[in-house]
Amino acid sequence: MTKVLYVATSDTHLATFHKPYIRWLKEQGSQVDIAVEQRGSYTFDDVTRTFNLAFPRSISLRQLFKTYKNLKEIIDNGNYALIHCHTPIPSVLARLASISARKRGTKVLYTAHGFHFFRGSPLRNWLMYYSVELALSRYTDGIVTINREDYEHATQKLLCKNVFHIKGIGVDSKRFRPHDLSIRNDLRAKLGYKQDDFILLYIAEFIPRKNHEFIIRSLPQLQARIPNLKVLFAGTGVLLNQMRQLANALGVDGTIDFLGFRDDVHHLAVITDIGISSSKQEGLGLGLVEQMMCKIPVIASYDRGHKEFIDDGITGFMFVHGDTDTFIERIIHLYNDTDLLESMAQNAYKKAQSFDIELSLQSMADIYMQYLDH
Repeated sequence: MTKVLYVATSDTHLATFHKPYIRWLKEQGSQVDIAVEQRGSYTFDDVTRTFNLAFPRSISLRQLFKTYKNLKEIIDNGNYALIHCHTPIPSVLARLASISARKRGTKVLYTAHGFHFFRGSPLRNWLMYYSVELALSRYTDGIVTINREDYEHATQKLLCKNVFHIKGIGVDSKRFRPHDLSIRNDLRAKLGYKQDDFILLYIAEFIPRKNHEFIIRSLPQLQARIPNLKVLFAGTGVLLNQMRQLANALGVDGTIDFLGFRDDVHHLAVITDIGISSSKQEGLGLGLVEQMMCKIPVIASYDRGHKEFIDDGITGFMFVHGDTDTFIERIIHLYNDTDLLESMAQNAYKKAQSFDIELSLQSMADIYMQYLDH
């Protein structure tokens, strides 16, 4: 039996994004093990063994070295045909830990969910992150990218010979789908919202990169012009309490619902009027694609990931990072022009179809078959 090891930051990451891929591998006859940090209470029916490792959020050389040693022992004793690593720190450690195994025939596949070096990123990002990726690409058999800019960087600036591009890790169109007005209104009522609320939804972890502060600071002007405005933040994170305090200080806490972690984002997407993101950096931006799959237009910061699915003025709007005036005006524009909002909603839905999980799964299956000997 062919053995595959998945390495990622957390069980939450794998449960949220990769269960269909793990299931596919098992259906092909592979044994799939995972090495993750346990941050949730997730179970994986298609996983044979789970190795709980510590992948620190902050750089701790002592902890990193300990995790590296543990991971190397797992790999050296595991007789894996393929190691598929995800997320930055686990991918660094996995590739270092697999150097000896590669000499025995193990293949290492790395999915870059968004390089930290990109056009317009600070010089320090290139000095640090690009240098690391360049060095480790020598020990990588295949790199999978989810946006075209990363694909270009990987093919032109890294040493790995096999670079692939897929359209993200996919959206389940059976779960994220449009509903008629009556069902939408019923869902709104069940979730505590009025039919005439104008709802903006941001699905994102409360970390600096996601830049919730930008949204919150725009709300005094927005709520003055949209009296029925509601802003939903779905997610948790280290900055959650700080953002609550900021909202309270600005007097916009009554407009915002801090929802925390939600397992019903498909329902939240349905009741939304506009999906939003102010992220400073995205590999893709799956939360927005999920909303587009529900026939919702989006407004987001200009970013290599967002460019993959937002056609400015057609499926939604884009704004330059930090441009509060444009962000506000785009929302007001759609609030006042229901015909345009509906047109963008239809276009967003059509655009999102190319990100269906079945298409992404087929693309990834084609890649896997190049590295697995069944």
